[in-house]
Amino acid sequence: MSSTNHSPAIPNPFRILIANDQEWTARSLESILAADGHEIVRAYTGRQALERVAEAVPDFVILDVQLPDISGPDVCRRLRDDPRVGWAVPIVLTTAGSAGRARQVEAFDAGAWDFWPQPFDGPLLLLKVRTFLRARAETQAASAEALIDRATGLYSRQGLAQRVAELSAQARRRQEQLSCLVLSVGSLELSEAVRSAQELGGTVGRAIRTVVRASDVVGRVSPVDFVVVAAGLPAESAGHLVERFTRAIASLRPADAPAVALRAGVASLEEGTAESLDDLLQRAVAVSGPVATVPAAG
Repeated sequence: MSSTNHSPAIPNPFRILIANDQEWTARSLESILAADGHEIVRAYTGRQALERVAEAVPDFVILDVQLPDISGPDVCRRLRDDPRVGWAVPIVLTTAGSAGRARQVEAFDAGAWDFWPQPFDGPLLLLKVRTFLRARAETQAASAEALIDRATGLYSRQGLAQRVAELSAQARRRQEQLSCLVLSVGSLELSEAVRSAQELGGTVGRAIRTVVRASDVVGRVSPVDFVVVAAGLPAESAGHLVERFTRAIASLRPADAPAVALRAGVASLEEGTAESLDDLLQRAVAVSGPVATVPAAG
């Protein structure tokens, strides 16, 4: 009895672009992948492949090495340089010709995830595609989290940048106007305070990175609130860390920066206990208070 682990089909269909001018080969790939429930988009030249990607970014790209106008490796390089694709979309190069080492080196140097000689081994090909698509799904999920501001449910700055790039491309194709409305809430003083807080937070983040250990977990939970989770560090040693943070922050601040106060709170886990991040944060905030003042620069 075979011990092969048969992976289940991907639950949600993905968009797969096949760029190949050989009809029999393209149809062979399409029959394998469409049977798994995916949407198949065809292109017959390198330029068509780039156009299809501009219309809607696929989740997987299969390029023949010997496309009639632009070679598969060159198309792959262009897609890797396209921020809408980058390195997050699996791209595979295929060939019915020579599959020697030089051809493989060329494919991987162009940014391909894999290189498939022909004829195809259908079952093996499908397993590889499923693995790559799972990686694509994980990347999309992680990217979606980074693109959304949890407090409002709106796009973050990174998310806005990505969507603006997509909308700009769409507006160019449709010859439509694209407008941007900016809303600012509060007084000019408040806006300046927020900007200063962002700048100060950036300085503090850089200072923290110079002090913590590689094993420590560091995060930013608001413009001016940071968290350091350190294993094997007694709570009483936190005071020494604060002193080092203070010196590091002072050394990085601009010459005209005013003095700022630092607050800190420490919460520790007892050995063998488990606690969520929210619980730790609440306990640390509850005991937080002023601990140091970073003097004005200069």
